[in-house]
Amino acid sequence: MKDYFWGTKESDPEESQPLTIHEFTSETKGHSSTDNNVVEFSHNRIYFYSGVTRPKILQLNKGIFNLNINMLSKTVPLGYDPPPINLHINSYGGSVFAGLSAVDYIKNSKIPVHTIIDGCAASAATLMSCVAERRYMHKNACMLVHQLSGVMWGKFQEMQDDMVNSEMLMEKIKNIYKQHTKIPKKELDNILKHDLWWEAEKCLEYGLVDELI
Repeated sequence: MKDYFWGTKESDPEESQPLTIHEFTSETKGHSSTDNNVVEFSHNRIYFYSGVTRPKILQLNKGIFNLNINMLSKTVPLGYDPPPINLHINSYGGSVFAGLSAVDYIKNSKIPVHTIIDGCAASAATLMSCVAERRYMHKNACMLVHQLSGVMWGKFQEMQDDMVNSEMLMEKIKNIYKQHTKIPKKELDNILKHDLWWEAEKCLEYGLVDELI
């Protein structure tokens, strides 16, 4: 079975080595400058500066899970709520299925996840951002909302099946935008047809984010 790509041309298909996380309340060591895909943790902050790939989303999901355990175990006995998990996103997108996995982990986190768009969020990364409890965006950052893309191959029936699968995934993507943004339903299909970066003010207007910082 193939995956479905949903990202920009700048997305890096190369996978980097996974980051080993020993302690979620201390700052991680820096990565090599040659690693273009990094997921780093510092206290209650996650820096997702990566394409949306299975290995990197695995790191992210495990990070959210372990932050929940670690932070709740330290705050609940003292009778107060933990601070939110702040997820910084700088991503050109990538795998649809990996992105949907992150969406579920973000929404199901017992500790509220707040997202901050650093630089850019495109395609699958926009879903990761817009489902958060609170969404922030830097004033010079941009977002890209568009259709998923893919390559079909195989027998005719297999390509027909592939089209059915693609339509199902597009409906799933549209439903998330409808539930978590203010994009008018009548405009959504037309917006998705184009590859246009939106400035922060437009993202705020259409409800992709809650506040500009």
